[in-house]
Amino acid sequence: MENFLLVVVIGVLLLYFFSSANVYKSLYKKVNEEKNILQEDLTKLETLMERYEKQVKISANTLKTNQGNLQVARDDLQELRLENINLKNRLDELEKRNDELYAQVNAMV
Repeated sequence: MENFLLVVVIGVLLLYFFSSANVYKSLYKKVNEEKNILQEDLTKLETLMERYEKQVKISANTLKTNQGNLQVARDDLQELRLENINLKNRLDELEKRNDELYAQVNAMV
């Protein structure tokens, strides 16, 4: 009787062991699948981050170039404004001189 009870207890323990082993195996497979899915998502996100970082660097360089071009254009515009002002002043002076010369010619006639 003792042997039978021992065999039954060992049988129950073996059944428990095998059933729990199957459960752990299935859980391990599910955890591995989730881990692989997360690894794939992580890889995708890293590639997206790299691509966006490259785009940001290119955009920053473009902005720097545009800023430099804009500064050159501003400097040129300022120079042209000064030149325009000088030319207007010179034109006014020449018109005054022209009027003076016409007045002198009219005075001679």
